[in-house]
Amino acid sequence: MRKALLIGTTGMLAEAAGEMAADAGKSVLAARHASAFRFGNPRLDASLRKIDADYARPSRFLGLIRPEAPFDMALTWIRPQAEELRNALARMMAKDALLVEVMGSGASRPGGFADKRAKAMRLFPHIRYAQVILGFVIEDGKSRWLTHEEISAAAIKAIRSGAPRTIAGRLEPWEKRP
Repeated sequence: MRKALLIGTTGMLAEAAGEMAADAGKSVLAARHASAFRFGNPRLDASLRKIDADYARPSRFLGLIRPEAPFDMALTWIRPQAEELRNALARMMAKDALLVEVMGSGASRPGGFADKRAKAMRLFPHIRYAQVILGFVIEDGKSRWLTHEEISAAAIKAIRSGAPRTIAGRLEPWEKRP
């Protein structure tokens, strides 16, 4: 049975987390209020180990999830400043594991966080690495941020394809962001 790690996935990424959990068979959810989270699917909920932890306290956070490693797949939504945490998580991934990191539109700028992170992940050649960059939508001449459904759909696409980078919505023109 494969094992998935889910971090930052209890809101806008809940549907994508459910997809990954279904693929894995066993999942670990680490979030500040993980114990309150439910997929609403009895089979998925029964296969979910919930760890109440805040990644803003990386030593404690890693101490709680490290015993659950290695992971065969992971879906994460973590702030860019948590580089050491991200690398520690990469070290917990099994050989040929899929790590999908979701990041905001600012990461897409030339030389931005997405490029830096892709370069950093070259230190972990045993992992298949994918990024989902969240953009925006223009409808009827007006810009809006993506819905939870659109965000999860992009993450599911990345999980299924393993493509190095998936863009949800659009990133340009930059000045049209909501």
